[in-house]
Amino acid sequence: MTMWRAPEGRPRWRKSGTWETVPDGDRRICATCGTAVRSYRHRFHPPASPAFERCVALAWCSRCRVYSGAMAHVPRDQVLVDVLAPLPAERRERLERSETRLIEYLDGQLGPESTRPRR
Repeated sequence: MTMWRAPEGRPRWRKSGTWETVPDGDRRICATCGTAVRSYRHRFHPPASPAFERCVALAWCSRCRVYSGAMAHVPRDQVLVDVLAPLPAERRERLERSETRLIEYLDGQLGPESTRPRR
């Protein structure tokens, strides 16, 4: 089994149930550092499953390296963007088994722009 390690010089992601965000127009920002909060929802169950509407919802601050995750209800007819779709099945499954690996991947896909605090 391979242990996941944070990239050189970066602290590990930590999950927090008490992490605070504040509204800023049509988005949320981290109350600690003012960075735009990133989020992603994905379906964990196949369309034929009665649990299809139960989705994984993640939100995180790239600067503070803190995140929260929960199950969220997303109506069956709402289409979610699946950024993991182009990945080989093995890589996708590996990412889905670890919230921290998944967030590290997603954070890298979204680029550095939203890591800057809004002034």
